[in-house]
Amino acid sequence: MNSIGVDVGGTKIAAGVVDADGNVLDEVRYPSAGSPEVLIENIFRAVSEVRGSSEVGGVCLAVPGLILAQENKVVFSPNLPNIEGIPLKDELEARIEAPLTVENDASAAAWGEFRFGAGSGVDHLVFITLGTGVGGGVISHGVLLRGAHGAAGELGHTTIHATGPRCACGNRGCLEALASGSAIARRANEMAAERTDSALGKLAVKRKILGEDVSRLAREGDDAAISVLEEAGTWLGVGVASFVNVFNPEVVAVGGGASEAGELILSATRREVHLRARSPSRDLVRIQSATLGPESGVLGAAALARGGDGEYVLGDGGGDRA
Repeated sequence: MNSIGVDVGGTKIAAGVVDADGNVLDEVRYPSAGSPEVLIENIFRAVSEVRGSSEVGGVCLAVPGLILAQENKVVFSPNLPNIEGIPLKDELEARIEAPLTVENDASAAAWGEFRFGAGSGVDHLVFITLGTGVGGGVISHGVLLRGAHGAAGELGHTTIHATGPRCACGNRGCLEALASGSAIARRANEMAAERTDSALGKLAVKRKILGEDVSRLAREGDDAAISVLEEAGTWLGVGVASFVNVFNPEVVAVGGGASEAGELILSATRREVHLRARSPSRDLVRIQSATLGPESGVLGAAALARGGDGEYVLGDGGGDRA
């Protein structure tokens, strides 16, 4: 039977019907901006539209921020505060007329890569997504690490520089504050002021530099842009080295918009991991780009959807591969 995965992000809601082989049969998008009431209504409309007349065994919402799994609500979401405190299951399950599950969005994306993407052939995976913020998820022995309350896997809020830049969470020096797309854009604007003769510097005279500008200019050979991405990759490597030491994964998969810079970031990440992580973990782990792109959240959420008896609709959701 098919299931529906709903990836709720800072700007959009993506809902898709997915089959057991990981094929997205249909997908719709709605905005996530607006009041909590508008957000709930748009989630409902997205699920209803994508479902149509299809029979589905369950729906899973992948939501950003720290969640309390037993209460099915987000308690803190710096990039989507209008979702905080809403009892999502109570608000939506009866209306959509299907069992509803709530998971963290980055954990769902990690599960998508594990089931259908970069981790499909392994049992131990760390997934990191570099977007506006930095999210993450960990699979060990084929089981998604959720923690005591469903809030585990917040890899982006690991402190890697105690006196570093202020993070959206309020802490200083989080991985998110140093290696996210937002951090890359911030550092690029600083670099442009320092190196006014660079392509970054010349662009900054016209407008504020965005993260995608940095990747483009780096690919065109601008040394300042290359330096910004190498710096982000180095900070990412500091964090990944700790994850390698703690979790001993077979694969570290890096996804999200900022990861489209590819080797311009990952080569520095691998170098830093080799310097900081311990053998044998550092010698055996593969650090690579994720393969599913923006579909990872929908696919992972669909694979985590549960039916009325608590079973995973698409199967293999509780660690059957372990």
